[in-house]
Amino acid sequence: MRIPTSRIFLSALAAVLLLDGGTTTAAQPAVADSLQAIGDRTLIRELMDEYGIVHDLGSAEEYADLFADDGEIVAGGGRVLVKGREALIAQARRDHERFDKETGADGKPTSIMRHLISNARISITGTDTATGTCYVTTVVKKGAVGPAILSVSRYSDQYTKRAGRWRIQKREIALEFGNAELAKELGFGGG
Repeated sequence: MRIPTSRIFLSALAAVLLLDGGTTTAAQPAVADSLQAIGDRTLIRELMDEYGIVHDLGSAEEYADLFADDGEIVAGGGRVLVKGREALIAQARRDHERFDKETGADGKPTSIMRHLISNARISITGTDTATGTCYVTTVVKKGAVGPAILSVSRYSDQYTKRAGRWRIQKREIALEFGNAELAKELGFGGG
């Protein structure tokens, strides 16, 4: 589901114009900056949400498109897991091979996992940079098991805007809580 970005922009602009009364003041650059920041945060939040959908249901190329060409995923503590477009595509393909085990309503293979993104916090740090954090709740359904919560993790991200589009530059994944028993039952080797 896409967030209606244009409606949000128009609503914010209308609110600013109503509050301002349509007059021209020296504060207009600050208002424009504020509208830009609102727009950027909205687009980054869309990117966060899109990650969950594409990770579970998208192609390997769509997954890599969420990242900068030199984007990376690191484990909590900074250990690089994947870096660069080709490595991201390869990781997504491995995930599809490993986790696309269920049959969806359309009869096609689908992932046993759903990544639910919540509690986002985004800070614009420059004209083309931002940081953000969010929680991801991983829900699994495999055969008669589930749906059940496998884990709750935290993504700490660095974002970059290139060619007018926000992308993930670096994603650090920290496991907050895991269900080791469920992970073992599903063959994940840990929680």
